[in-house]
Amino acid sequence: MTNNTSNTELLVRQLLDRQDIQDTISRYSQGQDSHQGADSNILEQWDNTFAKNGTVDYSVAGGTKGSYRDLAKWMRGEGATSGSMSGFSNWQHMLSLPVVSLTGDTAKARTDFFATHRGKKENEFNVHYNAAGAFHDELVRTTDGWRIKFRRLEVYFGDPLQIAKIG
Repeated sequence: MTNNTSNTELLVRQLLDRQDIQDTISRYSQGQDSHQGADSNILEQWDNTFAKNGTVDYSVAGGTKGSYRDLAKWMRGEGATSGSMSGFSNWQHMLSLPVVSLTGDTAKARTDFFATHRGKKENEFNVHYNAAGAFHDELVRTTDGWRIKFRRLEVYFGDPLQIAKIG
């Protein structure tokens, strides 16, 4: 009887961990999509998404390889006017459910995404840009819940360097 109870408790803990990881990964896109145009405060969500020392590798898209705060600056620039997203008026990032592998207080997750971006009409890059790919995350359990320690971007299709030209 005790063995069944401990197995049940372990399974419940794993399910709760997976849900917390899913929520953490979703906060990344929420941060991106909730702060469009002049509202560049993606760190409102990202500070609760990444570990304090969280790093990213977005070099496949011509982006930063460094801290998640460096990524925010690359995407939004100073005052949301010069970053890689500045050529777009709106965007939406849709995520699949992550495939999660748990090992104690660490986890790995892979989440596919589809992102659509609408260009600003007032500039020469009035484009509608779509991209698909995956986020490869390494996560760590903290006292505040699961956080992304490292994220690597993989692009399946779309010309990610087009964003750098627009922004």
